[in-house]
Amino acid sequence: MPIMLSSRFARRSALAGAAATLSIALSACSASFDAPTLQPYQAAEGTNADSGSVKVRNMLVLADADGKGELHTVIVNDGAEDDTLVKISQAPAGTQDGQAGSDQPGVVTFSELKTPLDLKAGTATLLPPDASAQTETETGEQPGDPITVTGGKPGQVVNVTITFGKAAPITTYIPVLPDDHYSPAPAAE
Repeated sequence: MPIMLSSRFARRSALAGAAATLSIALSACSASFDAPTLQPYQAAEGTNADSGSVKVRNMLVLADADGKGELHTVIVNDGAEDDTLVKISQAPAGTQDGQAGSDQPGVVTFSELKTPLDLKAGTATLLPPDASAQTETETGEQPGDPITVTGGKPGQVVNVTITFGKAAPITTYIPVLPDDHYSPAPAAE
Protein backbone atom coordinates (compact mmCIF):
# COMPACT_ATOMS: atom_id res chain seq x y z
CA MET A 1 0.00 0.00 0.00
CA PRO A 2 1.55 3.32 -1.03
CA ILE A 3 2.02 6.03 1.59
CA MET A 4 -0.23 8.96 0.96
CA LEU A 5 0.73 12.39 2.27
CA SER A 6 -1.89 15.01 2.78
CA SER A 7 -1.48 18.17 0.77
CA ARG A 8 -1.28 20.15 4.03
CA PHE A 9 1.66 18.03 5.24
CA ALA A 10 3.41 18.37 1.85
CA ARG A 11 3.04 22.17 1.91
CA ARG A 12 4.33 22.40 5.47
CA SER A 13 7.30 20.18 4.64
CA ALA A 14 8.13 22.22 1.56
CA LEU A 15 7.80 25.48 3.49
CA ALA A 16 10.03 24.19 6.32
CA GLY A 17 12.63 23.04 3.79
CA ALA A 18 12.56 26.37 1.98
CA ALA A 19 12.88 28.28 5.27
CA ALA A 20 15.86 26.16 6.34
CA THR A 21 17.57 26.62 2.97
CA LEU A 22 16.90 30.36 2.96
CA SER A 23 18.19 30.84 6.52
CA ILE A 24 21.43 29.03 5.67
CA ALA A 25 21.88 31.06 2.49
CA LEU A 26 21.17 34.40 4.18
CA SER A 27 23.38 33.75 7.19
CA ALA A 28 26.30 32.88 4.92
CA CYS A 29 26.10 36.07 2.81
CA SER A 30 28.71 37.86 4.91
CA ALA A 31 30.79 34.85 5.79
CA SER A 32 33.29 35.27 2.98
CA PHE A 33 36.72 36.82 2.62
CA ASP A 34 35.01 40.13 1.77
CA ALA A 35 32.86 40.22 4.89
CA PRO A 36 32.30 43.80 6.10
CA THR A 37 33.75 42.93 9.50
CA LEU A 38 37.04 41.99 7.85
CA GLN A 39 37.39 45.31 6.04
CA PRO A 40 39.45 48.18 7.55
CA TYR A 41 37.30 50.83 9.15
CA GLN A 42 38.29 54.46 9.46
CA ALA A 43 36.76 55.49 12.78
CA ALA A 44 38.79 58.71 13.08
CA GLU A 45 38.14 61.91 11.14
CA GLY A 46 41.62 62.06 9.67
CA THR A 47 43.07 59.98 6.86
CA ASN A 48 44.99 56.72 7.13
CA ALA A 49 47.55 55.73 4.48
CA ASP A 50 50.34 53.14 4.24
CA SER A 51 53.60 52.89 2.36
CA GLY A 52 55.15 49.54 3.16
CA SER A 53 56.00 49.45 6.85
CA VAL A 54 55.39 53.21 7.31
CA LYS A 55 51.82 53.94 8.36
CA VAL A 56 50.28 57.41 8.53
CA ARG A 57 47.35 57.52 10.95
CA ASN A 58 44.60 60.11 11.46
CA MET A 59 46.29 62.83 9.36
CA LEU A 60 44.32 66.09 9.36
CA VAL A 61 44.76 69.85 9.51
CA LEU A 62 43.26 71.97 12.29
CA ALA A 63 42.92 75.52 10.93
CA ASP A 64 41.18 78.80 11.66
CA ALA A 65 38.76 80.56 9.29
CA ASP A 66 41.69 82.46 7.69
CA GLY A 67 43.35 79.19 6.63
CA LYS A 68 46.20 79.16 9.15
CA GLY A 69 46.64 75.88 10.95
CA GLU A 70 48.74 72.93 11.98
CA LEU A 71 49.11 69.38 10.71
CA HIS A 72 48.15 66.60 13.16
CA THR A 73 49.06 62.95 12.67
CA VAL A 74 50.90 59.92 13.99
CA ILE A 75 53.43 58.21 11.74
CA VAL A 76 54.24 54.62 12.72
CA ASN A 77 57.29 52.76 11.43
CA ASP A 78 56.51 49.06 11.87
CA GLY A 79 59.55 48.00 9.89
CA ALA A 80 62.95 46.73 10.93
CA GLU A 81 64.77 49.69 9.30
CA ASP A 82 64.74 53.37 10.21
CA ASP A 83 63.22 55.81 7.72
CA THR A 84 62.73 59.58 7.53
CA LEU A 85 59.89 61.97 6.74
CA VAL A 86 61.37 64.27 4.12
CA LYS A 87 58.49 66.49 3.05
CA ILE A 88 54.74 67.04 3.07
CA SER A 89 53.36 69.19 0.26
CA GLN A 90 50.22 69.86 -1.71
CA ALA A 91 50.00 67.36 -4.55
CA PRO A 92 50.28 68.82 -8.05
CA ALA A 93 47.00 69.42 -9.88
CA GLY A 94 45.81 66.35 -11.76
CA THR A 95 47.58 63.86 -9.47
CA GLN A 96 45.95 60.49 -10.02
CA ASP A 97 44.81 58.89 -6.78
CA GLY A 98 41.36 57.68 -7.74
CA GLN A 99 39.49 60.55 -6.09
CA ALA A 100 37.90 63.70 -7.42
CA GLY A 101 39.67 66.83 -6.24
CA SER A 102 37.50 69.60 -7.67
CA ASP A 103 36.72 70.93 -4.17
CA GLN A 104 40.38 71.30 -3.29
CA PRO A 105 41.58 74.75 -2.15
CA GLY A 106 43.82 76.85 -4.38
CA VAL A 107 47.33 76.96 -2.92
CA VAL A 108 48.12 75.28 0.37
CA THR A 109 51.62 75.47 1.82
CA PHE A 110 53.21 73.30 4.48
CA SER A 111 56.18 74.55 6.49
CA GLU A 112 59.43 72.89 5.49
CA LEU A 113 61.07 70.46 7.88
CA LYS A 114 64.39 71.86 9.15
CA THR A 115 65.89 68.41 8.72
CA PRO A 116 64.28 65.12 7.71
CA LEU A 117 62.31 63.77 10.65
CA ASP A 118 63.63 60.45 11.95
CA LEU A 119 61.14 57.60 11.92
CA LYS A 120 62.94 54.99 13.99
CA ALA A 121 62.01 51.35 13.45
CA GLY A 122 59.30 50.17 15.82
CA THR A 123 58.24 53.65 16.97
CA ALA A 124 55.43 56.15 16.47
CA THR A 125 56.08 59.84 15.79
CA LEU A 126 53.45 62.33 16.93
CA LEU A 127 52.91 65.58 15.00
CA PRO A 128 52.68 68.15 16.42
CA PRO A 129 54.87 66.95 19.22
CA ASP A 130 53.62 66.76 22.77
CA ALA A 131 55.14 69.87 24.38
CA SER A 132 56.02 67.90 27.52
CA ALA A 133 57.85 65.14 25.60
CA GLN A 134 61.10 66.43 24.19
CA THR A 135 62.77 63.03 24.21
CA GLU A 136 61.66 59.51 23.40
CA THR A 137 58.96 58.34 25.79
CA GLU A 138 58.58 54.95 27.41
CA THR A 139 56.06 54.04 24.70
CA GLY A 140 58.61 54.63 21.93
CA GLU A 141 57.02 57.85 20.64
CA GLN A 142 59.42 60.30 19.06
CA PRO A 143 58.69 64.06 19.26
CA GLY A 144 58.55 65.86 15.91
CA ASP A 145 58.55 69.50 14.84
CA PRO A 146 55.15 71.13 14.28
CA ILE A 147 54.22 71.56 10.62
CA THR A 148 52.24 74.74 9.96
CA VAL A 149 49.74 74.88 7.12
CA THR A 150 48.42 77.96 5.31
CA GLY A 151 45.67 78.14 2.71
CA GLY A 152 43.42 75.26 3.80
CA LYS A 153 40.16 76.37 5.39
CA PRO A 154 37.81 74.27 7.53
CA GLY A 155 35.53 72.10 5.42
CA GLN A 156 38.00 71.62 2.59
CA VAL A 157 40.15 68.63 1.74
CA VAL A 158 43.75 68.94 0.61
CA ASN A 159 45.42 66.51 -1.77
CA VAL A 160 48.90 65.97 -0.30
CA THR A 161 52.05 64.07 -1.17
CA ILE A 162 54.00 62.68 1.78
CA THR A 163 57.63 61.96 0.90
CA PHE A 164 59.83 59.56 2.86
CA GLY A 165 63.54 58.77 2.69
CA LYS A 166 63.09 55.06 1.85
CA ALA A 167 59.36 54.26 1.65
CA ALA A 168 57.45 55.17 -1.49
CA PRO A 169 55.63 58.52 -1.43
CA ILE A 170 51.95 58.59 -0.47
CA THR A 171 49.38 60.79 -2.22
CA THR A 172 46.09 61.12 -0.36
CA TYR A 173 43.40 63.57 0.68
CA ILE A 174 43.37 65.00 4.21
CA PRO A 175 40.50 66.97 5.77
CA VAL A 176 40.78 70.49 7.18
CA LEU A 177 38.79 70.88 10.41
CA PRO A 178 38.20 73.97 12.59
CA ASP A 179 41.00 74.56 15.10
CA ASP A 180 38.51 74.38 17.97
CA HIS A 181 37.31 70.94 16.83
CA TYR A 182 39.31 69.16 19.50
CA SER A 183 38.91 70.95 22.80
CA PRO A 184 42.12 71.03 24.82
CA ALA A 185 42.15 69.56 28.29
CA PRO A 186 41.30 72.15 30.94
CA ALA A 187 44.29 73.79 32.57
CA ALA A 188 45.26 72.45 35.98
CA GLU A 189 44.61 74.92 38.76
